[in-house]
Amino acid sequence: MRTFTLPLILAATLGVAAPAPAQDLEDVIGGIAQSLIQQELDKNAYLAAQEANTAAAYRDYLAKFPKGAYRANAERALERLGASTEASSAAQAEARLGITFSQRVAVQRELTRLGYRTYGTDGVWGRNTRTAIATWQRDRGDKVTGYVTEAQLRVLLRGAVVTPPPDDSGASPVAVEAALKLTRSQRVDIQRQLSSLGFDTGVADGLWGSKTRGAIMAWQKANRQSQTGYVTAAQVKLIAQQAGSVKPAPGTSNAALEESLLQLTLSERMDLQRRLNRLGYETLRTDGTFGPGTRRAIAEWQADEGEPATGYLTADQVRLIRVETGG
Repeated sequence: MRTFTLPLILAATLGVAAPAPAQDLEDVIGGIAQSLIQQELDKNAYLAAQEANTAAAYRDYLAKFPKGAYRANAERALERLGASTEASSAAQAEARLGITFSQRVAVQRELTRLGYRTYGTDGVWGRNTRTAIATWQRDRGDKVTGYVTEAQLRVLLRGAVVTPPPDDSGASPVAVEAALKLTRSQRVDIQRQLSSLGFDTGVADGLWGSKTRGAIMAWQKANRQSQTGYVTAAQVKLIAQQAGSVKPAPGTSNAALEESLLQLTLSERMDLQRRLNRLGYETLRTDGTFGPGTRRAIAEWQADEGEPATGYLTADQVRLIRVETGG
């Protein structure tokens, strides 16, 4: 009986008409092998959960394989075992904690720091964050629900989150903000920070119209503060902290204003983020919002180019990034 080597079988399966370079074929084979191994691990983990037939076993499977081939089956099994009621109770208990927006961001950052990827620190706890929480709970030996308890929240926050005191000067919100004497560039920075946190201010031009006021009110609501649409000194500081801002380098304020004059569209911003990533400067996001990750990537690129590392782009720098990435 004639025998065939694994590479020849795989090559025939892939429909390879001509011999491929040895390294390329090796990479293809390695990728297929890894995929097959992962599928086998996924299957065995589900079969083990099925054999145990307990809510804990199925939750453990989902924590290990959040996008596994048997996810739907495991979720149905949890419903059959009445675990959905338990999860609902955990969700209600978490809701009663009154977790603020800033605390949600802090939890995501702490989970990411510990190696549990939330794929975003935007204060929105979607499937990725819930999976990260569940995996963290499993590794601690806690009940795996994907919803935090009061004790777990304290551990993740590590007592670092402090809610700023409300302004009790008696002055109107308009007067309180006016007393801050915010410069035009500072207003631009605050608009950008709010947008990076998911509160759309529109064009960051330093002119605070209805859209920016609405974004401020939405941020205030998310942080359980009086919804006035006008900021206090404490709120300005908290917004900067949430956005991960650092003290700007000399000349940064003017640089921010200059960049705002470019009127970059959303698609242009997304394109620039992708180009920076291709150049090796990780922006963390490619959604058109120039948050802390993108600002840091721009500053690193500027420094390597011998330019002032402001974190804000000029028209010439936008063109140079395009040239360096093929136009």
